[in-house]
Amino acid sequence: MAKTTSKNNNGPGSDNPPAEIVTLPQENAAPLPLDRNPAAIYLASLRPTGRRGMHRALAAMAETMTGGPFDPLTFPWHNLRFQHTQALRARLADRYRPATVNHMLSALRGVLSQAENLGLISADDFRRTTRIKSVRGETLPKGRALDGAEIKLLLKICQKDISLKGTRDVALVAVLYGAGLRRSEVVKLDLKDFDPRDNSLKIRSGKGGKDRLTYLGHGAGEVVKAWAAARGSEPGPLFLPVNKADKTMKRRLSDQAVLWVLEQRGKEAGLEHFSPHDMRRTFISDLLDAGADIATVQKLAGHANVQTTARYDRRGETAKQKAAELLNNPFDKDDD
Repeated sequence: MAKTTSKNNNGPGSDNPPAEIVTLPQENAAPLPLDRNPAAIYLASLRPTGRRGMHRALAAMAETMTGGPFDPLTFPWHNLRFQHTQALRARLADRYRPATVNHMLSALRGVLSQAENLGLISADDFRRTTRIKSVRGETLPKGRALDGAEIKLLLKICQKDISLKGTRDVALVAVLYGAGLRRSEVVKLDLKDFDPRDNSLKIRSGKGGKDRLTYLGHGAGEVVKAWAAARGSEPGPLFLPVNKADKTMKRRLSDQAVLWVLEQRGKEAGLEHFSPHDMRRTFISDLLDAGADIATVQKLAGHANVQTTARYDRRGETAKQKAAELLNNPFDKDDD
């Protein structure tokens, strides 16, 4: 039914085995009902934000093995064996960044684990089939941090817009940069989650389903207060769409709308392209640069460990130079 092919460019000592043509077994290839479908059950076990990413990962792997678009819910994952997953790994390593490949392999292990739970593959086959090494390699970090001048320009552009939309967009930038929230966290905020007394924000069901409390600085808090007053005291989402008549719409702002707002405001400010997540990277980098300890920054960002927080650091060589200067210098000549 399906084949996987790859250029055999794996030299001696490579972690990747040759990705020669491997034909998938034909038996039991008919789509399984949803209550017996390991891919469907695996995806259903994930949170909505993670579900979308893993669905894309499974679709990419199915396409890699079939040579064309393939619905991951109809792909016969339970028919995969050791030779198939090893060849798949090699082909993915030829096409994608190491982190992306390892993300896909995590999805594959999740599906095969459900296949074992359903009795579709034996424990021995599951053990052998999932014996896949992670792909090693270092790549340049994604995204960038905005410098202080860029943040000021972005805020200035929003502040020049005296409409309700401008007031909202200033507050949106304040929350994205001033609290380092993810897009998905920003759009989940309700009015009740912002406490103007201490400028705190309650993040409910963040990544991994975790709640946390974070804080805005005084300036960021003031612009969020201004937006809260402009939107009105009616309970509901903190951030609302604003229509062409400059009136709020009583529904939640979408995460796609957040992306669109930043893209438009960034263009108006003449800034190099940046994403909402780059605001989060900037938040983390600027806090570290200001001397905040990484454990505190980790808690504010809602990361599970400090290693993740460290990967967001975009301060560059200047930070390392500053750190070197913190040492007492024993090489200076003593005064005569």
